[in-house]
Amino acid sequence: MVKDPYRYFRIEAQELLEALGQGILQVEQGRPDPEAVRRLLRHAHTLKGASRVVKLTRTGALAHALEELLAPHRDTGGPIARDSIDRALQLLDEIRHDLRVLDAPPAQPAMPAPTLEDVPALRVAIGDLDVLLDGAFAAQIEATSLRRAVEELAHVHAEHRAATRRSASDPRSSTASNDHDERFERALRKVLDRTERVLTETQEVRATAASLRMIPADTLMADVRRAGRDAARELGKEVDVAYEGGDIHIDAHVLAGVRHALLHLVRNSVAHGIETRAERLAQGKPPRGTVHIALERQGSRARIVCRDDGRGLDLAAIREAAVGGGSMTANAAEALDETALGAFLLRGRVSTSRTVTSVSGRGVGLDAVRDAIEALKGEVTLRSRQGAGVTVELLVPTSLATVSALCLQIDETSVLLPIDSVRRTVRLAEATTLRNETGEHLVVDDTIVPLVPLQRLLSTKSVPSTARSAVLVVSEGRWAAVAVERVAGVRNVVVRPAPPHAAILPIVGGATLDEDGHPQLVLAPARVVEAVHAAAPLHDAASPPALPPLLVIDDSLTTRMLEQSILESAGYPVDVATSGEEGLQKAKQRRYGAFIVDVEMPGMSGFEFVARTRDDPVLREVPAILVTSRSDPEDKRRGKEAGARAYIVKSEFNQSELIDIIRGLVG
Repeated sequence: MVKDPYRYFRIEAQELLEALGQGILQVEQGRPDPEAVRRLLRHAHTLKGASRVVKLTRTGALAHALEELLAPHRDTGGPIARDSIDRALQLLDEIRHDLRVLDAPPAQPAMPAPTLEDVPALRVAIGDLDVLLDGAFAAQIEATSLRRAVEELAHVHAEHRAATRRSASDPRSSTASNDHDERFERALRKVLDRTERVLTETQEVRATAASLRMIPADTLMADVRRAGRDAARELGKEVDVAYEGGDIHIDAHVLAGVRHALLHLVRNSVAHGIETRAERLAQGKPPRGTVHIALERQGSRARIVCRDDGRGLDLAAIREAAVGGGSMTANAAEALDETALGAFLLRGRVSTSRTVTSVSGRGVGLDAVRDAIEALKGEVTLRSRQGAGVTVELLVPTSLATVSALCLQIDETSVLLPIDSVRRTVRLAEATTLRNETGEHLVVDDTIVPLVPLQRLLSTKSVPSTARSAVLVVSEGRWAAVAVERVAGVRNVVVRPAPPHAAILPIVGGATLDEDGHPQLVLAPARVVEAVHAAAPLHDAASPPALPPLLVIDDSLTTRMLEQSILESAGYPVDVATSGEEGLQKAKQRRYGAFIVDVEMPGMSGFEFVARTRDDPVLREVPAILVTSRSDPEDKRRGKEAGARAYIVKSEFNQSELIDIIRGLVG
């Protein structure tokens, strides 16, 4: 007798509900063809019959009501009234509710469950697959260990046999010993052959179980499209939710997180982005707004892009919310461009809605998106164009269970780092490094990246580094470098939750087993990057003396911030000024190692600033560097005549060149 008489009904009903939900939303968006309605009727009829087989009278009645609702449209091909669509979706919700309450089997004997042949589409329970995957993995570890033990035993026996032959003096004794040895070797070979077969079979089981965990993205789109439809209906808007790429397969656990994120994104697009019909017509847009979702596979990751054709970000409202919430001053908020404001929205609880509804106004939508994707070790980016909509891109692993990882060795320990997060490995002996009071940095392609030994991140103690290589890791656009003793290749591993003793290490994301069955830590790239940036500066006797402060003078916020960031990363204290006049005032208040000055500024130009400082008996000793977009030889000559020690053209700007010039001038 089957313990749960509804097990297979749940599977079939869920498949039918997804097909019905998708189909009804598709019918609502256009003039339905008769075949589409007939297909929906077949699904409803099948659901009604299956419900009655397992004695679920109410569920069968709901499916029958859905049949009755659709039947008049079987052959007409005409539009279905919105009230009828609403009622159909309501019936589906009630059937879903019935499925959720099927938690325990009845106490009395039930009818035999349908056989597998009666089920049109079988969805294996993910929990069962996880048990199978863990069992197969454990079996593989045992089989590998057994094979090694047998091989070692065969080697010992071969040595023993050779020694016996050398010492044997009685031919009869030698013959008997040979017969015994041959029987033993045959037995060993049989054991080894069986071990190899078990190993091969467990590898195949693991691969099959892992593939069964992968579910087509189509399965989540009915809920996502329904969420957009309901939000639009509540707000009196007309919105179509379309998608492509639903045939790509993603791990079930990842898909659950993606579904959660997409539900919030679609509701956000409808509430904040898509305009009303009247507003869209006034702007020359189609009366119906569109939210388009595109899914594609990129190696071991899935890229999901959610784009709407609405109004774009409300920059004024975001700035108002930022200032009102105390996140920044009015001047700082005004200085942020569209990209920076989008990044600010993703950072934390911000709402631009002036009223609270069931759709928006609490400032949790993008927070929930960020949290859901970060939990999957993924990334979120947001872009916007005024009047042309918002695009949110999600990048997630297709599977949390199996990943390709780089094996990193430190001392006698090895850890794994998912290879998708690795951008490059370099040998430290051949690399350029910087060391100052802010820590150690690696210079790669004119970019300065903080560098910390992996030993230091894994231990609370101060440990000497034996590193010979560095691995560059990136997460959400932030770069970091970890120094390791050796990079020992790539492994495909099954990742499981980290053991309790490893949970105290914040950079650990999970664990796996090596070929000998020993636990091996798997690092979380985002946490590694965060830990490197947060690591306290190293202070020892070899640290260089404090570097002199520098003064950057430029009326462009972007240029000031870029130069300040580069110079501070190299260890220099930096002050900034927004004009030549302000720069001259600051220059008289503090002793600087050098001035880095823009040429074209309102008021006092860079040429004039340099000339003024050359005439000052104190400031004339401070070298000045001109940074400008003007590349004419005449401009360079003029800068040299004014007294500038170097002239850098912005179009040829190079971080390493700037640092080298500064070092050459001030040390």
